[in-house]
Amino acid sequence: MPEPEYEGEGAMSKTIGMGILGCGDYLRWEKGAIAASKRIAVRALFDPRAERARRYAELLGGEPAESADAVLDDPDVEVVCLFVPPWLRRDLLLKAVEAGKHVIAVKPLGPTVEECGEMVRAAEAADVLCCVQYRRTGNAVLETCKDVFEGGELGRLAIYRQDWMHHYPQWNDWATDPARNGGPFMDAMIHNLNTARYLMGRPVTHCTYFSEDFAHPDLKCNDTELMKADFAGGGTALLFITWAADLAVYSTEGNDREHVEVLYMVTDQGWRLTEEHRSGEQLIVASREGRERLFRPQALPATFYDRFAEAVETGGPLPRDVPDVRAAYEDVKLVRDGEANPGVRMAVDLSLVGQ
Repeated sequence: MPEPEYEGEGAMSKTIGMGILGCGDYLRWEKGAIAASKRIAVRALFDPRAERARRYAELLGGEPAESADAVLDDPDVEVVCLFVPPWLRRDLLLKAVEAGKHVIAVKPLGPTVEECGEMVRAAEAADVLCCVQYRRTGNAVLETCKDVFEGGELGRLAIYRQDWMHHYPQWNDWATDPARNGGPFMDAMIHNLNTARYLMGRPVTHCTYFSEDFAHPDLKCNDTELMKADFAGGGTALLFITWAADLAVYSTEGNDREHVEVLYMVTDQGWRLTEEHRSGEQLIVASREGRERLFRPQALPATFYDRFAEAVETGGPLPRDVPDVRAAYEDVKLVRDGEANPGVRMAVDLSLVGQ
């Protein structure tokens, strides 16, 4: 659903200058929210393919820049969006926070635990906000679920189960490369690992990881992966993703492909929660013993970019629906540690490497 204009009590009015590094597929998905923002003004854009930066400058405002450094050195840019592949992100993020810019990045934070650790230390040492967008960012359904679980009326989340099936990425040469991105879990299911951790609201204690290849031996990564993450106080997330099935690919210019999904949640009081559409209305349906309770997702008060701009102006905190770089580091560490110990139920250590 579209996010309404922010007119809440205490709303700020300062316009924040934003620079965008990377004008590819992710910006294609984000351009509507950026254009709709009342608090953000795009000042500069850079992409190695200059025609992309020119095209989005026409849509969003701002000027195409000759280099990434030109954006980072621009005094009118307060916030930098790092819409670049994970293997390019570390050096840009380090330069951005050193220049005093606030940062909006995307998942996964980086391809290795070591690079992610460097980014966390740099961001936390600087007096800036630094966050990582996931699928749950701006997601009214998940924010309403969070409110329901925190309210306690249905009990605490005990089981989070999510399966994804789609074709492996074909629109670039790095998405299936473990050294530059990862396999299906790092590339996509990490969205739902972060969501499960957020909705559980308590620490992961143990993790069991499986990775196999069934149909695509030519890929650099396996095509099917599964994680079972166990949480303090009881609770588990079962996260399965496969690229084994050659489902439809609608365009190789970007992420346009057939997607099959199963998602349900169960509380410790026995309620099962699903997302459904009934008579054109999006609903969260909680059922137990044949009874139902319906929850209507509550629209967020503004675009994510408006809410991030307010956090910049006030000094924080970050909007609840977007994790900081440390949480994004922890997601990467869970996956990489699991990959190193396949089939083993291991105790989780989310401390920063090098400390």
